[in-house]
Amino acid sequence: MLLEMSMDYITSLLFLCPIMFLASFVDAISGGGGLLSLPAYLFTGMPVHNAYACNKLCCNISTAMSAGRYLKNNLIDKKAAFFVGAVTFCCSVLASKIVLWMPDRALSLMLLGSMPFVAILILVNKKYPKEDHSDEVTGNRKIGLWIFTGIAMGAYDGMLGPGSGTLAIIIYTKLLKYDLTRASGNAKVAVFSSTLAGTISYLLAGKILWNYALPVAICGVLGGYAGSGMAIRKGARFIRPMMLVIAAVLIVKLIFEML
Repeated sequence: MLLEMSMDYITSLLFLCPIMFLASFVDAISGGGGLLSLPAYLFTGMPVHNAYACNKLCCNISTAMSAGRYLKNNLIDKKAAFFVGAVTFCCSVLASKIVLWMPDRALSLMLLGSMPFVAILILVNKKYPKEDHSDEVTGNRKIGLWIFTGIAMGAYDGMLGPGSGTLAIIIYTKLLKYDLTRASGNAKVAVFSSTLAGTISYLLAGKILWNYALPVAICGVLGGYAGSGMAIRKGARFIRPMMLVIAAVLIVKLIFEML
């Protein structure tokens, strides 16, 4: 029995680790890595709340790596990113508490229902600025948009998660007028703040399965490092196609879910 459990554990890790590497690689570039990683946890038979918890921890660690590289290359607007990050953290704590109260079935249905929303957002937003015009957004409008971004990110990522990085990039480019690469850098700080809040909430609730989360997180760090380096070197001409790939993955997944 012990050998059987051990083999199941090893098989699960052999399945999860490469997927987390790929998910973190994608997430570091365009967001949307959770669209790969969270379903992977659920595929192993892990209960929904434990899957959420492990995914939050792994995403938090890998996003920290990605954000660090963007910061090192001066691709993060520190004032905007940390203001939004603080609001995101507070909202994500509240959203994570709601998730912990929800039954598994309701959480699964809510996750499935969110996917068309993310896919439509990516497909509708076809043009992204090649130049940074964030200095045009000033005063109370800028503060208001920072607060809106933090609330939107904290609520969405805290309740669901997959596609939150992509959502943040769209907000930063369309409303706050950042170029795509700096928007991606700022988005990493928001995602880090939200996943940190979620990780703390799930940790206190005892939902993190450390024997899975820690080895998978190592692969996430490697993927985040590789992906952020690619995005920094290639810029918008690499980020936009990756966002379209995420949209395609979403659509295919939805079709399979409906069959």
